Amino acid sequence: MYEVNTEKSVFESWKLGNLTLKNRIIKAATFEGLAQNGVPDDRLIHFHEKFAAGGAGVVTVAYGAVNEDARTFDHQMCMQDDRVNGVLKKVTSAIHKHGAAASLQLAHCGMQTRYSKLSSKPFSYSASWGLNPYGLLSGIPFMRPMPEKVIEQTCDDYAISAKRAVDAGFDMLELHMGHGYLFSQFMSPAYNKRRDKFGGNLENRMRFPRLALRRVREAVGPNVPIVVKLNLQDGFEGGSTLDDCIEASKIIEQDGDASLLVLTGGFSAKSPMYLFRGPSAIKPLIAIQKNLIAKLVYTLAAKKFPDMPFKEMFFLDDAKKVREAVKMPIALVGGIKSLANFKTVMNEDFDGIVLGRTLIHEPDLPKIYESGEQSTSGCISCNRCVAHIDSDDGVICPINVEMASEAA
Repeated sequence: MYEVNTEKSVFESWKLGNLTLKNRIIKAATFEGLAQNGVPDDRLIHFHEKFAAGGAGVVTVAYGAVNEDARTFDHQMCMQDDRVNGVLKKVTSAIHKHGAAASLQLAHCGMQTRYSKLSSKPFSYSASWGLNPYGLLSGIPFMRPMPEKVIEQTCDDYAISAKRAVDAGFDMLELHMGHGYLFSQFMSPAYNKRRDKFGGNLENRMRFPRLALRRVREAVGPNVPIVVKLNLQDGFEGGSTLDDCIEASKIIEQDGDASLLVLTGGFSAKSPMYLFRGPSAIKPLIAIQKNLIAKLVYTLAAKKFPDMPFKEMFFLDDAKKVREAVKMPIALVGGIKSLANFKTVMNEDFDGIVLGRTLIHEPDLPKIYESGEQSTSGCISCNRCVAHIDSDDGVICPINVEMASEAA
């Protein structure tokens, strides 16, 4: 039975492997949308520096695609492009200047692609054959099974991308095995119908992500902490369950290649609001689209984006079951906004608190909370920031923009 340590403080320094972190607050890997043609510009530096200056202990650069076919968006960073090196070095320097650690998330979208600027369409690889509702926006209506030779190459791409990130000054790495992206698709029984060594029971369905994780560990050595982001549940019938997550966590712990689990939830065409909770993002998503076909597709799919009741710490109950099952460090995401609930999460013996929307709204919230100036966040979890993943101007908090406009 896991023994709970109730003496943790969110503002205390702690060690993740050999890396000392100044506090237990982690800026989540929220997609920035600041990499036109796969290469980020200086806006990425300013975007992340404000979270470091605001007091987060770890700042995570999001959704670095490990190859061209791994991209969901045209304005998503591709780690295979040599031109990313210079900007990433500036990003890590800006984060380090404020005493925070820099982390980079590596990912492959699998079937969840709308990347339209390749000379040919993306392959829309997944675990198995099937319809790809997400790909309708870019004329890719089907997903197809990734061949074993491509699985091997993709694992190598993860290792190459990881080495590039560490060479650019990143202190940590995150492998995205959650939401509804490629590794999640392989791990989910809803998507993985394979009959080879990559399908069947959970251990086989995890073979590909575990192989990639091992390659990354071999590429960066034993001293770089590696975070694994994992779904507690997919959020729809037939998908991965909490029991799957518990067993997957045990396997990852036993393998010994990961340093920290970040527990999250599914995000796919089957359950687009399960991850976020709160008001539906569909109206702002429709409004921000420039393409009439995209507007039409989102309009027709509106029923897939229901309002979902929001409560703080909405993943806590599920995450506690995982906490009881493994001893490795775990960080929790999911509507953790008030200082009181920071303390609640710590008292449940989680090792870190991962903040997304809350910090997009108030980047300096960690410093404000630590100073005692306030104990609640101004973020209302309206999900309007979510719609800006489709904006060429990057992800913002629209409420902040409106408040600044009114004050001008």
